[in-house]
Amino acid sequence: MSDKRIKYADMMKGIAILIVVIYHLIAPCTFKTIINHIMPASLIIFFFYAGFFYKPHTKTFGERLKARAKALLVPFFKFSLMFWLIGSVVLVIKKEETIQEALYILRNFFIGSIWNRSIQNWFGWEYYNMGKRYFFLADFWFLLALMLASILFFIIADYVLKSKAKTIITAVLLFAVTGVLRGFAISLPYNLQLIPFWTGFLLLGAFANQYSLFDHPKLKGRREIVLSIVCIVCGALICAFHKPDVNMFRGSFNQIEVVSMILTTVSSLLLIYGVSVLFKRIEVAGVRVKELSWLGAHSLTFYLYHMFIAWIICQITGFSIIYKEPIEPKTVVYSFILMAVCLIICILRAVIADKISKKIAERKGT
Repeated sequence: MSDKRIKYADMMKGIAILIVVIYHLIAPCTFKTIINHIMPASLIIFFFYAGFFYKPHTKTFGERLKARAKALLVPFFKFSLMFWLIGSVVLVIKKEETIQEALYILRNFFIGSIWNRSIQNWFGWEYYNMGKRYFFLADFWFLLALMLASILFFIIADYVLKSKAKTIITAVLLFAVTGVLRGFAISLPYNLQLIPFWTGFLLLGAFANQYSLFDHPKLKGRREIVLSIVCIVCGALICAFHKPDVNMFRGSFNQIEVVSMILTTVSSLLLIYGVSVLFKRIEVAGVRVKELSWLGAHSLTFYLYHMFIAWIICQITGFSIIYKEPIEPKTVVYSFILMAVCLIICILRAVIADKISKKIAERKGT
């Protein structure tokens, strides 16, 4: 099996993580912006492509689970605990938080794990408010979400993917189950009620790869381009006309209805197909996409940088960049500066890592 990365998939993830970062830094200031409308689709891209790279019958259930846990749970707890420690030290030194309060936050983090209002409501823990500037703990939710969805996905994948009909029917049923749970406003600890929704996209991602939907023999040349553009236009129009919201991924049932969930699902799939096909043609044409594909391959690193740097700026200036409302001129200016700093750090990291790798290779060669 080749270890060569698929550049158009990395390009998709690169675009997705840029949208996430822009949403955090700019979109809340101007809620009606297009970023708010396409944010759900950008999040779904990561779940879709996590399923896209699934290889049926290559590993046992235990081996898959172990590999996925290593890839998701290790960084989830590693970075969350690192940020908790750094944040606690800073806030205790500034006398904005006591050691007891810092340990209280740590306890809530281990029990709640992600920003889950059901945990807060059921047990009365002020997880989000108590943390003051601990927003970065809440925003690693997607790693745990992908882990939980992967467990269900690994159980059903090999059986379901044997048939196109079974795959499509199962995905629709998974979305339907989520819709029923949302319709009755059922909220479970750890957002378990959303596992079917995430699993549906993992399944469709695996389906797209197994049946070569991005490289269908009957869709070549002009037909392929026309279909991809139609999908992008239709997906964008649906995004524009339904209520923008991302909290559906974290179980905030009071902020989005079932119809909006359906529209999000349809628009996301249309955009994923259309843009993926275009990016694949760009890759085949040999157009330089190294920077964007690198960003996609290191999307988690870029995400961590922007959250952590935003928090540092907040500590130094006392001005909150992320989730700032209402809009202020300096908010947008600081946000763009932060974006630039994050990109520069990522580029420098890539250059340094590349030089180190070459030196190691040269030493081994000699």
